[in-house]
Amino acid sequence: MDRRIHHLPFHKKIAIAFVYILLRFWYASLRLKMDKTTQEVMSQKPQVPCIFYFWHHNLFVAPMVRKMRGKRLMYGLMSASKDGAWLEALVRWFRVEAIRGSSSWRASKALQEMEQCTHTVCDIVITPDGPKGPRCQSKPGSIKWAFNQQAKIIGMNFQMRKAWYLKSWDHFCIPMPFSSIYLKARYLEAKTPEVLTHQIDTFL
Repeated sequence: MDRRIHHLPFHKKIAIAFVYILLRFWYASLRLKMDKTTQEVMSQKPQVPCIFYFWHHNLFVAPMVRKMRGKRLMYGLMSASKDGAWLEALVRWFRVEAIRGSSSWRASKALQEMEQCTHTVCDIVITPDGPKGPRCQSKPGSIKWAFNQQAKIIGMNFQMRKAWYLKSWDHFCIPMPFSSIYLKARYLEAKTPEVLTHQIDTFL
């Protein structure tokens, strides 16, 4: 097995630039709708790190949330694989820095790097069922880590009524242009990692 962090070569990064331009037009056509509480949660920028959780199949719409966080530093946890390399190259266009690792490889190192990130005021984005599932089932590693941080934990629930669903392990969701996306975001507070895991599994 190829145990190394994969990165895209320069010519493929050029292709990613064109994908970014396409996505900007795509996102501009979408309508993001939120209730009052969600607007308050997403607009608040506390002087502590914020850790955002949402399911892997909602990755397509995640960059729409980025601009709501202003100039705060944002990091995303993603696989060190070739698939993760494509995602890393893309999210950098949206001012998101990658932390590479997953439950199958480089997990402890990724947690150490996230730990270093929490020494600053920043946002960290995690898909707890990524990178390979099972779908909509949290893995305990990142949640136990988040529970022990002096950070705000925020769950994000996306609902899309008009979307395409790919035949992938997560049923990856792509909203149709000019459709609406409904976002509900809440602070999650728990006394144990197990309760936090239950909150994430039921809310997202």
